[in-house]
Amino acid sequence: MNCTRYERWMWDALEGRLGESQAQALQAHLRQCPRCLRQWESAQATYRALHALPRRRAPEQLMHQVRARIQHAPARSPLFGGWKRVALAPALGLLIALGYWAFTVRTPDATQTVVQEPSESWVEMHEQLEVADWSPTPTANYFITTGYSR
Repeated sequence: MNCTRYERWMWDALEGRLGESQAQALQAHLRQCPRCLRQWESAQATYRALHALPRRRAPEQLMHQVRARIQHAPARSPLFGGWKRVALAPALGLLIALGYWAFTVRTPDATQTVVQEPSESWVEMHEQLEVADWSPTPTANYFITTGYSR
């Protein structure tokens, strides 16, 4: 049973942000899935415990300190601002060139490839094996093409 969708809906349902059709689908799923029902009950208990905690306001002095630090903090430059934007263009160009080169080197040209039937390669292998079995020393070509050594 695919429960991931319903697991995502649980907190939305607890906070009342779930649509009517989704809430009905969640309830139907909870009647069928004991694992999700345990998670639902745990989420409800957690939600009730969190809302039972007393709410407190931050002290005024703390809020003033935070606001003062924010105002005096140095302004950050944008992520791709200034010299970074200038350096990004050649880097992207190099990356594109490397990608193109890798694609053309690894992709064989259709006019250069020779399509060989599997039966032809089996015949060649059989002929090489016959030569290797009947001759006292196998040919160098046999060792190179098959990688076999005695």
